[in-house]
Amino acid sequence: MGDERKDGFMKKRIVNIIRYFIFLLLVSVILFPLGFILTASFKSNTEIFNSPWGLPEEISLKGYQAIIETYNIGRNLANSLLYSTGSCIVAIAAASMASYAITRMRWKFSKAALNYLLLGIMVPIHSLLVPLYISVSKLRLPSPAALLLIYIAGAIPTAVFIMTGFLESVPYELEEAAVIDGASIKKCFFSIILPLLKPSIATVGILTFMNVWNDLLMGLIFLKNQSHYTIQLFIAQFKGSHATNYPVLLASIIFSAIPMIIIYLVMSDRLIDGITQGAVKG
Repeated sequence: MGDERKDGFMKKRIVNIIRYFIFLLLVSVILFPLGFILTASFKSNTEIFNSPWGLPEEISLKGYQAIIETYNIGRNLANSLLYSTGSCIVAIAAASMASYAITRMRWKFSKAALNYLLLGIMVPIHSLLVPLYISVSKLRLPSPAALLLIYIAGAIPTAVFIMTGFLESVPYELEEAAVIDGASIKKCFFSIILPLLKPSIATVGILTFMNVWNDLLMGLIFLKNQSHYTIQLFIAQFKGSHATNYPVLLASIIFSAIPMIIIYLVMSDRLIDGITQGAVKG
């Protein structure tokens, strides 16, 4: 009996050691690129080539000074912030109302409307580039407005998918009780449903913000004026065909990553809650 307990204890210990090893390995794989970019951003171009993996012999801030003073990275950060925040606000407003109409106002084409919206998730964005470009050219929209509309249109299907999944788990009795007390549909939505949607709203907001912030392809195609460039286009311009200014490039990447890291640290719990609550029925 004692030998069986000892064997069981050893097996559990071995399993735990393997789990910790895998966890540390995954953490290392994730953090190593960030660590490399951070340390290399404080090196000179010559030192990056001579000693890419070591710590900087002498801390150099020339890359950071260049992107702030010479290249004015603040303008590009502001552009990305505008596109990301604007997309979040409009997508959340449209998706919350659409999800409420689909799940609560049962009408003839509610299922068809949901399926139509979900096609936006299934269709690869690359297959829509040519028709999008032709449509924008014919409408003669300013490139920033066109890009913002494309981001919003791309975010709404995912937002509707998340919010409808969450609303399906909310009991109808809450609204029925409010209607009996004389509440209108508008009051039910704003006073009951919208507060309950907070986890889903946080999830949609985080995902939309991150997708728009990290996008390069759409900005590269639709933005013509450099004053409208996003942070990703700003970074891309430092990758040359023959020579690359690595301190400036890496410093730009650090600036680009900071908002994403802050959002994740602050909102990660809400992101997980929104996804898991939307997946639970009943």
